[in-house]
Amino acid sequence: MPAIPADIHVDPETIPWVPQAEGVWFKPLRIAPGAGTWTNLLRVSPAGMVNRHRHVGDVEAWVLRGSWRYVEHGWVARAGSYVYEPAGDVHTLVVEGGEEMVTLFRLGGPMEYVDDAGTTVAVETAATKRDRYLDYCAAHGVEPRREIFA
Repeated sequence: MPAIPADIHVDPETIPWVPQAEGVWFKPLRIAPGAGTWTNLLRVSPAGMVNRHRHVGDVEAWVLRGSWRYVEHGWVARAGSYVYEPAGDVHTLVVEGGEEMVTLFRLGGPMEYVDDAGTTVAVETAATKRDRYLDYCAAHGVEPRREIFA
């Protein structure tokens, strides 16, 4: 019988915002490279965006502050909204208006950044998220919160 993983408690205030792209930062809360999943806070500045991408696994999101939408869909996610995205969904996240957005995302697998033809140009995985976080911590003299790695 496999061991039951230990509970973790993470105060997000003890984790830095890690740059992901221009005007986009993430704060990892749990990263499970073995399972290929991760949970993080995502912060996007006003007029910011997360380039067109496809999710290999499903995604759940809870909007904590601000609002955002997908260029390819007809709805807007506002503070308090819950969003579910099935595996295979392709979209471009944009923040419009003057308010920064913060959303809690749980990703069930890799993200494939795609061009207009749908060709994969980059891939983000739980392992690349972990490495980006650890590299940021090392470069900035921050002690990483290793208990977030499942």
